[in-house]
Amino acid sequence: MEPEESVIVISDTEGENDGETSVFIVENSPEVADVAKEKSTEVIDEECGLAITYSKKGNVMPHARYDCVEKDFTRTENEISEPVGNNSNFCEQCYCYICDKPASECQYWKLPSICHCNAHNKSTYWKAHRDVALTGALSIFNFNLVDIDAELRHGGALLQKFWLELALEYNKYLMGIITTRNCLIPCICICHKQVKVFCEMCQMNHVEIRLYSYTPVFNIVNNFLHQAENEKSKAAAIMMIGVAKEILLHKQPPQEVFNKDDQTSTPRQAVPLFMRRITHSLQRMLVLSEFPPYLFNKLKAFYKTLSLPSYCYAFTNSLNVLSWEDPFLTSILRGQNITGHRQKKGKKEVLWEDLTVVHARVERMETREEYRELVRYLRVVKCSDTLKLRTLQDKIPFYFCKCGDFHAAAQSFHLNSNLSCCTACRLTSYQYMVYLKILKTGTVPAGCELSEEGRWIFVKGANLIKDCLLLKCALRILFVNEVLYRGVHCWSRLIQIHCNSFTLTEVVLPAPPTVFVKSTAVLAAAILEDLKNGIVGLPKAFSSVLRRESALILVTVAAAQMLHKNLPVINIVLPLIVAYGIQKQGMSLDTNTPQFSTK
Repeated sequence: MEPEESVIVISDTEGENDGETSVFIVENSPEVADVAKEKSTEVIDEECGLAITYSKKGNVMPHARYDCVEKDFTRTENEISEPVGNNSNFCEQCYCYICDKPASECQYWKLPSICHCNAHNKSTYWKAHRDVALTGALSIFNFNLVDIDAELRHGGALLQKFWLELALEYNKYLMGIITTRNCLIPCICICHKQVKVFCEMCQMNHVEIRLYSYTPVFNIVNNFLHQAENEKSKAAAIMMIGVAKEILLHKQPPQEVFNKDDQTSTPRQAVPLFMRRITHSLQRMLVLSEFPPYLFNKLKAFYKTLSLPSYCYAFTNSLNVLSWEDPFLTSILRGQNITGHRQKKGKKEVLWEDLTVVHARVERMETREEYRELVRYLRVVKCSDTLKLRTLQDKIPFYFCKCGDFHAAAQSFHLNSNLSCCTACRLTSYQYMVYLKILKTGTVPAGCELSEEGRWIFVKGANLIKDCLLLKCALRILFVNEVLYRGVHCWSRLIQIHCNSFTLTEVVLPAPPTVFVKSTAVLAAAILEDLKNGIVGLPKAFSSVLRRESALILVTVAAAQMLHKNLPVINIVLPLIVAYGIQKQGMSLDTNTPQFSTK
C-alpha cells in the first residue's frame, strides 16, 4: 500500500482572506491524481479563486526541530531537566536549534540539565543560549549576529581557546608549589658542614612552604598578546580586550610567598603591565583603524564594564576615545572651534586626550596630509604629559610650511601658550638652518620629518614670504634662543641667505653708496634693539631698491654685536667669513663701530 500523499497550496492573495489561513492541505484522492496526470485545471474554491493545475509530492527540507510537521513539538520557556512531551523525537531532517547540527548528532539532545530537544526560537532563554553557542567568546560583547564577520569570528575563536589555556595555568598558580625557603634564599649556616642535623636557626630555612609564581601565566598572556598584535585590527581588538577581562579577575592567594624582584611573579605587578600595553594598543586601533560604528561603540562600552582592582585604577576611562565623527572633535578640525572648549550640561569641557591617542591622531593626519587640521588640533588639545605634547606642538611651524602657509609658519615660532614658552626657544641649530632653507626657497621635505636629507618638493600654490619678513623672523629666533645666538653656523647660514640665496651661482652685491652704508648701519642698531624687545616693524628702507644691501648690513651689524658679546667663548669665526663669499666681496668689521669697505 503506498503512503498517503498530500498537496500544500499557498494562496497568492495574502492580506485579502480576512484573517483566514492562506495555506490549504489538499488530501490525495483519485480525482486529484487524475487532474495531476491530465494537467487540467479544476477549481477548488470559487470564492478564493484557487485552482490546482499540477501536483507532486514535496521534498522535506532541513528544518529546526520545532518546525517539524511530522513530529509534534511542545513549546516551553526554559525547561532543561528532561524532554517535554515528544520533543525528543525527530525526523531525518530535524536540526538542533542550538548546535546547528542534525538532531541525531547533537550530544545534548536529551541530556538532563541541558536538553537541546526543547529549544525553540520563541523562548528568550533558548535564543540567548543559541547566541552564545554561535558566537562563542563574542557573546560577551552582545554583537548582533549580522554584525559578526569572518574576522571577528576568527578573533573570537582564538580568544575562546586562549581562555581555556589561561584557566588551566591560573589554577596551577593558585595551587602553588611545595618547596623550602632555601630555594629563595640559599642557606649558608655553618651547621651544614659540621653535623647532619640542622641547628635551631637554620631549621627555619628548610621548612616547607607553598611558593606561588605568576610567571607561567604571564608568559601565556604575553605570547597571546604578541599573536594578537599580528592579527587584523578587528580580531586584535577582540583578543586584547578579552585578555583584559580575564586577567583583571586574577587574585593573589592570601599569605602569598613570591619573588619580590620579579615583576612577573604576582598579578599585582604583572597585570598593570599588561593593561598599559592593552589600552595603548586599543587606543591606537580606535584612532587608526576604520572600525564600523557598532564595533567602535561596543569596545568602548565593554571596557567600561571591566572591574578594575585598586592597582589598576589608573586605567579608568582610558578607552574614552572620541571618534573622528564626534561633533566636538569635528568642529575643532574644521576650524569652527578655535579654543577647544565647549559647554556640556552646564560645565566647561576641554579636549583632553591621552598621549597615545594624540600620537595616533598626528600619525593619521600626517599620512593623509591634513596639515591644517593637524595644526588646529595640536593648538587646543590637552594632555597629562605636557612635555611630550609640547614636542609635538613644536612641529606646528613645519606643518604650516607643508601646507604652503609660510607667513603663518613665521608667526607660529613666537606664539606663547600657558604651559610653555615659544617654539623658537627650543629650536636646535640644525632645525633653525633647515627652517631658513624652507622659508627662503619655498620647498619642503617630501616626508613629515624636519630634515635636510632626502627629496625636497615645491608646495603648490604657496607664496614665498618677503626677504624682510624672513630676516625679521630669523633674527627674532636668534634673540630668544641663547644657544642659537652663540652658534656661529646659525649666523653663517643667515648671512649666506643674503649673499648666495642657496643657489649654486654666487650672487655678488655691488658696493652701495658710502652714505647709505653709514646711515643704514646706524639705523640697524636701533632696529635690532626693537627686535630684541619684541617690536617687529622694519623701516621702508628695507623694502626699497637696495633692500638686499640693507638686509645684509642689518645681519652684519647683528653678527658684529654677537661677536663682541661672545668672542671669548667662540672658538671659530671662519664660517662667518666664508658665508660672505670673500672671493668676490670682502667686508671688514669693527665690533664697536661697524665700518664697511668692499674690495
